[in-house]
Amino acid sequence: MTEHSYTTDGTEFQHLLSLGFSEEEAIRLIDMRSHMSEQSEYRELLEESRRLHFLRWLIDNNRIGK
Repeated sequence: MTEHSYTTDGTEFQHLLSLGFSEEEAIRLIDMRSHMSEQSEYRELLEESRRLHFLRWLIDNNRIGK
């Protein structure tokens, strides 16, 4: 469990333990939450990039003024 020692130091970990989760379950939940937030940030960046690309296309093809 040494690879997740950063996870076990926080109050979130202690809170999950107090709710009845095992150490393994608490670590997995915290890791999952971290990955989910990273994925949502990536999706937001990807969506913005696509909007900007489309805006550039509109300008380049004289569909919208500069």
